[in-house]
Formats: sequence, C-alpha cells, structure tokens
Amino acid sequence: MATSQKYLLAITAFWNKSLFLLILIPFSLSLSAQSKLKGERLRLFNENFFAAQNFKLRGESEKAEALFAELYRIDSENATVCYELAQLAIAREDQNNALFYAERAMELDKENHWYMLLCAAIYKQAQLHDEQLIIYQKLLDSDRENLDFRYELAQAYLEENQIELTLAHLDTIENTLGPLESLIELKKIAHLKANDIEGAAAAIQQLIDREPNNLDNYGALGQLYQINGRDSEALEIYHKMVDLDSNDPRPHLDLANYYRQVNDREASLHHLRKAMQSPRLDVERKIGVLVSLFDASIKDSTLAKEAYIMLNDIVKSKVEDPRIYAMYGDYLSRDGKDAEAIGFYKRALNIEQKYQLWEQILLIEIQNRLFDSLRQDAPAALEFYPNQAFPYLLAGIAFNEAKSSEEAISYLESGLSYVVQNPNLKLEFYLQLAAAYHITKDHQQSDAYFDKALAINSENATALNNYAYYLAERAEKLEKALSLTQKSNSLSPNNPVFLDTWAWVLFKQKNYPQALQKMEELLRLSPTHDAEVLEHYADILKASNREEEALVQYKLALEKDPANKSLQQKIDALQ
Repeated sequence: MATSQKYLLAITAFWNKSLFLLILIPFSLSLSAQSKLKGERLRLFNENFFAAQNFKLRGESEKAEALFAELYRIDSENATVCYELAQLAIAREDQNNALFYAERAMELDKENHWYMLLCAAIYKQAQLHDEQLIIYQKLLDSDRENLDFRYELAQAYLEENQIELTLAHLDTIENTLGPLESLIELKKIAHLKANDIEGAAAAIQQLIDREPNNLDNYGALGQLYQINGRDSEALEIYHKMVDLDSNDPRPHLDLANYYRQVNDREASLHHLRKAMQSPRLDVERKIGVLVSLFDASIKDSTLAKEAYIMLNDIVKSKVEDPRIYAMYGDYLSRDGKDAEAIGFYKRALNIEQKYQLWEQILLIEIQNRLFDSLRQDAPAALEFYPNQAFPYLLAGIAFNEAKSSEEAISYLESGLSYVVQNPNLKLEFYLQLAAAYHITKDHQQSDAYFDKALAINSENATALNNYAYYLAERAEKLEKALSLTQKSNSLSPNNPVFLDTWAWVLFKQKNYPQALQKMEELLRLSPTHDAEVLEHYADILKASNREEEALVQYKLALEKDPANKSLQQKIDALQ
C-alpha cells in the first residue's frame, strides 16, 4: 500500500507563493538515464545541474533558474530539468511557464508520478478541471491502492459537480480507513452542492457520533437546519449544545441568532448577553457582535443600552485590545458624546498607535471647534505620524483661530509637502495660509495663496468670499473684490456671511445705498447676528447719516462683544 492513515490526503505537491515542495527524486540516477549527452558533455551537464540545485537550496532562485534554463537549451528533452524549471516558475507565480515546463516534463516521462502530480496541481490552480481529472484518473489507474490519488480524484470530481463519483470514491476510502473527519467534511460539502440536506445532515451526524462532545459539529448541524427552514430541529440541536456545556458561548450565539430570526427579541438578547459575558468568547467574536449591533442600535434604544453594557463589561475585564476602546469611542461619537469618545480613543492609543484614531480625535475637535484641544492634539499626532498632511492642516487652523499666525504658517507650510494628488486638501492649505499671511499683514503672500486656491477651483465660494473680504479690509483692488464677492454670492445665494462681505465691499467703495440694501437683505434672513455683522451695519448706517440707528446697532454689538474697545469708542463718538 502506497500510503497510510498518518499520511492520508497529504499529497506533497501544492501551489502557493513559496517554492513548490516535492520529495526529491534521486536525480543523480535519473539524469544520466534520461540524457542523450555523452562523455565530457554529460559530466559538465551533471556538474551544472547540481550547481543549480545548490543555488536553489540556498534560496538563490534567480541564479538557479538561469542555470536550469541554460541546461534546457543544451538538452530540451531532459524531464528533470523541465520539472525544476516548472517549480521555479511557480515560485515566481508565473503560471504560464510553470504549466509549459510541467507539461513538457510529463510528456518526456509519461509514467513519472511526481511530474503528473505537479502538472495536476497547476491545472487545479488554473481551474483546468478536465485536465486535472484526466491526470488523477491516470494516477489512480496506475496504483489502485493509493488512497491519496483517490482522494484527489474525488476533490476534482467535486469541483466539476460530479457528486455521485465524488461520493463513490470517498466511500471507497472510508471503507478502508473508517470515517475520518476530512472525508466526512468533503462528503458534507458534496451533499450541500447537490442540495441534499438529508445527506449533509447525515454526514455531520457522523462527525457528532465520532466526537459526541464537540460542539462545533452540533453547531454546524443546527445552522444547516436553520438555514433550510427546519427551525424546530435547529432549536433542538442548540438546546442539546447548552445541555452539554452551558458555559460555552457558541450555543448562546446560535440561540441569539435563532431567536432574532423568529422575532423573539427578549430571548435573543438573553442569549447574546450570556455569550458576551463568557470569558471563553474571544475578543474577535466580541468585536464582531459589537460591529453587528452598531447600525442596528442607531434607532433602537434597547439595543444601544445592551451594547453599552457589553462594552462596559469588556472594559471592566481589562482587555488590552485597542479595538475595544476604539469601538467604544465609535459608539459614543455616534451618539453625540464626543468628549467621552475622545477619552476612549486616547485609551486605545495608549495601547497601540493608529493614525486612524488620531484622525478621529482631530475630526471631533475641529467639528466641535475645540481649538484649544486641537492645538495640543494635532502636534501630538504629528510626533507619531510626521508624514500625514491632515494634522498639519488642523494645527494650522487651530493656531489661526488663536491669531498665532507664525505657528500656523509653520505647520501649514510644512504640511504642504505631504499633500500628494489631493487638490481639495491642497486648496484648504492655501486658504489657511492666505488667512495666516493676512493676519501677519504679508498681503502679497496672502493674495498669492488665494490665487493658488482659485487656480485649483475657481468656483470655490469660500475662497472667493474670503479673498474679497480681505481686499475690502485693506481697501485695495476693490473692483476685483466686488467681482469676487458677486461671484461667491451667485454660487451660494442667501448666505449671510457672503452677503456681509458684499455689503462691506460696497461700503469700502463708498456705495452706501447699495451697501445698506445688501445688509438689509442679510438681516431679513435671520433674527440674530454676531457682533461683527452688527458693527458693519452700524458703520453703513452712520455713513448714510442715520446716526441714531447706528448708535442702537453699536450698542447691540457691544452687548455681544463687551471687550471690544473699538465699539465703545464708536458709541462714545455718537453720544
């Protein structure tokens, strides 16, 4: 007998990204026998062959392949050389050459099992199932007692959906070796492919009979029944699993899924809770449950409450897995608890640095205008990820908000070099640099960055508006400012910020009637306005000789910005 139970189904030839592993043939005997070379040429051929073998064994595959290729040019009818070239082609994932040389080796030595196995394995990888079947049938015909060949043939028939032949060969092997798990597993797959639920169930039952305390097999049978609408049989199996081991989380997960599908919410949650509380449920599975609950619990307060209980239980168990803390942060952020979310993201970072966690923290801070925190966390992120552009941008924004323009410029200019093939991100850098240079009164640089931003997107309403406003503040290029603000307002009509800029440009041009008209349009859009808008309105009213109304607006502005000394001076001048 060519095989034994120990080595059953362990065919040595297989395809993967590493070298093809095959038991070495005694080449020193086979080379001379198959070569037509004689005398000194044969001696040199053998010497180079073994040199190539040594290169291969030392992992110097390129040198080995070059030498074997030269040997093939000398003697293209040497099957062993073809076999070696096929293996090296496989190592390079060159399927075409692997197939060429493997078929050539098999053609030259038609009865060599190793060449046939090699070729069959390549056919399998290339999904050439008919060719694979022919080879395994030929191998089995040459050695009817070889159960490895029979098993490979059964697998090939299965891939071709020839279920009866698959099962026939598997039964033959089973009659010799008994119900091995690998055989029963393949029988189960075959029955399922044929939509034979009873046959698949019988195969799984064989596994259960072999290992009556192995819950995996019970679970497979229960799920098979449940998927096929045999709920009562599935439920019976799941309860049998609980009876066997009530502390095992797997039957509770199966029962949670079962009761969820039959809309018994209370029972489903009960078993899900039992599973999640089990110390025997690995973190991967716990994370999987929490991920599945994430979307489902968005509009379901009961599920959300359960998810938080599960998260708290896991955290209390002091699991040192950053994904748990990140997941807790995701839940909290989703539910608007951003401050708590940041705390959990930072706990995850204390375990393992992940750029995505820093990005999530920075996004929460910018969205909530937490500029004080952003001025600390964006630079902290850059200590670990100095090649990421986004933290540089947010650091620039945060320092711009604090009027720390020199620091803003430093971060923004540094970060620009890391913006690659992302014009929208580059535009944001340009806008922040334009603002920073405006604050430092480097107006030439400010204008240059606005021009760069508009070169990327000439219809970016924010860039148009801000450029116009800064020009108006300086009372420079007012015609250009007017054109810019008109365009921004056409792109985003009824935008109070943009209308304020339009009014301000007109005011700087001393076109008070139109400035007042635009400002009154703005005021009609909303009942409340910030101090800057009210001050602009008052300035326009004063320029229009409506000083009493201007005084009222100045006072309203001062109420919103009591530290503004300029406002107080304007009020004093009118009283």
